[in-house]
Amino acid sequence: MTDWDSLRYILAVAREGGLSGAARVLGVNHATVSRQLAKAEDAAGVRFFTRLASGLQATEAGQVAIAHAEEVEARMVALDMALAARDETEQGELKITTPPLLSGDHFADDIREFKRLHPGIDVHLLGATEVLNLHRREADVAIRVTQSPEESLWGRMVTRQRAGWFASPEFIEKYQDVLDRKDTDTVLPYIAFSAWFATSPAGLFSDLPPCRPAIKTDDMLSAMALARKGVGMVRTSNFLGESDQGLVRVPGIPLSDHTPVWVLTHPDLRHVPRVTEFMRFIAGRFTARRSLYMGPDDEASDTATRSDGAKLEGTVSEAAQ
Repeated sequence: MTDWDSLRYILAVAREGGLSGAARVLGVNHATVSRQLAKAEDAAGVRFFTRLASGLQATEAGQVAIAHAEEVEARMVALDMALAARDETEQGELKITTPPLLSGDHFADDIREFKRLHPGIDVHLLGATEVLNLHRREADVAIRVTQSPEESLWGRMVTRQRAGWFASPEFIEKYQDVLDRKDTDTVLPYIAFSAWFATSPAGLFSDLPPCRPAIKTDDMLSAMALARKGVGMVRTSNFLGESDQGLVRVPGIPLSDHTPVWVLTHPDLRHVPRVTEFMRFIAGRFTARRSLYMGPDDEASDTATRSDGAKLEGTVSEAAQ
């Protein structure tokens, strides 16, 4: 087994548990993965996977090949990272991963302006819902919504966020007496997220009248769509709620702390000019519109957002201090 391409396919199949998942991460079709895997098995004279109804399971030979493939991958990523860290040109590809919920009109404006300023940088946006691995250089820069980014990464918090309850105008009108505490018999419906039934955020319902889950979902987009249709109110970040023309803030319920936004890269890439330029640019853009993420100004949000504007570059552990 001297062919890295074959090892790459074996590793993808092992990690994804099947041909379809491997095809997705490798950017090829199902038949290509099947053909490459068969080619590798024929060349080695062994079977790397046992085909079960539940998927593909690595054989003993497969486990040996996977272990060596991981070692080769680590060496190749290290080489790629070492060479990239010595890239002193501003031009070239820049892979950016960002959560789909942050990739709306504001982010599109950001990218358009960045391209105007830096036409030689070939921006490649990766909008997958899974968190891409910066250590394997699946992306150069990551915008992440998290309370605790990896301490081994380099970057800064670009804005704090607050969240609140949002609903359709018709919903507010229908339940106005409940919200005003005049009607104490009617229970207020809301869209519940499945994760809340394991651990709900602290103080989630402390400012609400009696309420009940109208429906459960795992997806914010579907939750907001349901809220627009009047099924219930939804708790979401102020940024998403205020950006939705079909929703309004539920009156009388204050905003609360929410997960902040970070821009991150691998420490070895922090001096690459196009990485540096984009991180400085996007941090400034997020910070400039922090009122969208924090909501109406008050003393608490003022203090928090002033600290967002400070220069917090460094490793994540340094930036969080």
